[in-house]
Amino acid sequence: MGPLQPIWTLEEARAADQKVQDEGVPGTALLAVAGFQLARYADAIAPSGPLVILTGPGSNGGDGWVAARHLARTRKVTVIPVMEPHFAQASEWVRAARAAAVAVEQGDAAKTRLTEASLVVDAMFGTGFHGSVQSSPAGPWINFLADAGVPVLAADMPSGINTDTGAYDGPRLNVQATLTMGAAKWGLVGYPGADLIGTLCVAEIGLGHEASSGAWIDPAWAYDHFPQSGRLDHKYRRGHVVVVGGSRAMPGAPILAATAALRGGAGLVELVVPKAVADSAVPRSPALIVHPVDQTERGDLVWSDALRARVERADAVVFGPGLGQSVDPAVIGELIRLHKPTVVDADGIRLTKVWDRPLPSNWVLTPHAGELGLLLNMKPDEVNADRRTAVTSAAKQWGCPVLLKGRFSLIADGSRPVWVNPTGNQSLATAGSGDVLSGLVARLLAGGLSGQEALALGAYWHGWAGDLGGNAQGVSFTAEDLCGWLGSAAQAILERRVPQTVTYWR
Repeated sequence: MGPLQPIWTLEEARAADQKVQDEGVPGTALLAVAGFQLARYADAIAPSGPLVILTGPGSNGGDGWVAARHLARTRKVTVIPVMEPHFAQASEWVRAARAAAVAVEQGDAAKTRLTEASLVVDAMFGTGFHGSVQSSPAGPWINFLADAGVPVLAADMPSGINTDTGAYDGPRLNVQATLTMGAAKWGLVGYPGADLIGTLCVAEIGLGHEASSGAWIDPAWAYDHFPQSGRLDHKYRRGHVVVVGGSRAMPGAPILAATAALRGGAGLVELVVPKAVADSAVPRSPALIVHPVDQTERGDLVWSDALRARVERADAVVFGPGLGQSVDPAVIGELIRLHKPTVVDADGIRLTKVWDRPLPSNWVLTPHAGELGLLLNMKPDEVNADRRTAVTSAAKQWGCPVLLKGRFSLIADGSRPVWVNPTGNQSLATAGSGDVLSGLVARLLAGGLSGQEALALGAYWHGWAGDLGGNAQGVSFTAEDLCGWLGSAAQAILERRVPQTVTYWR
């Protein structure tokens, strides 16, 4: 069973809306509920001071007019109609707002109201916008908001952000929160949209949670899938992980992966590294079993009977951290023959590209945008322009689940909805963080989770450890510190103390 809270494309959002209307609920009733929820939320985050609502021509603008009528009962509210309304029954909603003492301003007077506002509600475009917001009628108002720096609440989507991809060509606004209707939209987790939305909150307005292209990983799902240990467990029952990697240039990466597997609860972790690296690995953790294996003159790993013997005993394998780029890609073929669940990361991903054949379905890939671009013959910016499509394409092409790292990491297996991880912060942007993730995912594979489940829970756990440690240590936070926070993060998951990153407004 996968995560349940959906993430919609524009087409899916419209289909959900239409389905409710086909069942007999008029569109104006949905608009009325959305506007009421918007008013309640605006009142909650800015309980005092004057409010200004910028409205557009469609139903998003309609939400704004309805919200204005409700808010005007207790607040000073001004509506600035950026474009004339033409949504269903627009004249009735506008007339009702004016009757409720909502002020309507334009021109210089409107700009004065904006600078005086305790909160500005952006109800200009919502989900239906396409193209360049800078060249739209809203462009001058968005530029004015950016210059003024006033706090903004976005209704459904910040105006100008593409609903499906997150693309945006306008200036950064001081968006405090986005109240999106029914379910989150892909543009809110795409780039750069994900960095422009403030706090994300989903408003319940009566739309069903139909099948969707995406779903959130949430605390309940993480709890349900978290590995539990029993009193009669021994180290082999808790999972045996083998990490294969390392080189003279990068001896630390496989050590971080192995340490994370240990800290994640694996019963036995073995580190298989070139002889040149082994001596540096031994002092790092007495619990690690280090196996030096054959190497080239440059100190790079080569396949050998000793390496095969270690992997054959494993429940799961990490392949790639610190490996270097001169290892023979045939090593991948040798690993495939051993039929072990395997996490491929870092230089292992580069070797996968050279190998250029589909991987076993029990393998997983954990690339960042640059590495995924390598696998798909794309530039990193092209990957980030539509991350959902890119990660899905990679999963289909390579035949196994793929995790695309970054803010709101994505997990795809090519068939089911793409899962989105909400945890983590900028503290994870540090060398070695990805190695920690690969070790953690391998520990979960060794515990019996499927590839997609291990990637999802690993990302969630890794991200929450980053949230805890990064908030505690700030700029001094490192990948080694991250390993140390995995235990606290695990306890928080098991004690159900991880808050909902995406909140719901009911």
